[in-house]
Amino acid sequence: MYRARGLNDAALDRLALLGDRLLQAGFNVTGIREAEEIERLHFLDSLSLLDLDVVREAKSLVDVGAGAGLPSLVLALALPKASVTALESQQKKCTYIVQAAEALGLRNVVVRCERAEEYGRKAGREAHDVAVSRAVGILPVVAEYSIPLLVLGGTMVAMKGAISNQERIQAEKALGILGAEMLPPLRLTPFRGAENRWVYLARKVRVTPEKFPRRPGIPRKRPLGL
Repeated sequence: MYRARGLNDAALDRLALLGDRLLQAGFNVTGIREAEEIERLHFLDSLSLLDLDVVREAKSLVDVGAGAGLPSLVLALALPKASVTALESQQKKCTYIVQAAEALGLRNVVVRCERAEEYGRKAGREAHDVAVSRAVGILPVVAEYSIPLLVLGGTMVAMKGAISNQERIQAEKALGILGAEMLPPLRLTPFRGAENRWVYLARKVRVTPEKFPRRPGIPRKRPLGL
């Protein structure tokens, strides 16, 4: 099933090494502790993003709230020509991603250990083609983290479960404020039996106003679009 994603033998070996590192991690980088579940819920889930043209063709991709480096490490492995930035605010997880990238020989991974709000006002502003995330928060919050990081024409790719109509309407308003337009959501099927896996897309069509993102903590405390 991995070969269907275009992974060669070297990539498969490194993916297996990443699985071993996740299982052997000395602290809780992921709540999943079974090898089969790591394969399904982390690796296959991350690789399902390759079904999207915008992800496969991205030259610069940022993983917002990278956690244990998922999907950033997996995408860097699958897309060796892309520059992949893992954006994570917790130091221990940043250290883990750095060490994992080094162990896997991934030279196309950059780790930024800072809040998305700070990165979006400085080095990361309008720096990426694609901003991906996995279950980071409600969609208006994800939008404020992601859209400022995108170049014009760039795409937000937010992985979440099904959302309420209220969240969708609020997200559309938030995206309009940030200079983006919502695209139709897509259902992902990373493995047999997978349920309630959706990706919510938005394309940046205007420059994001300078006041966004707001200072750290405010996007969650007062989400846009209310």
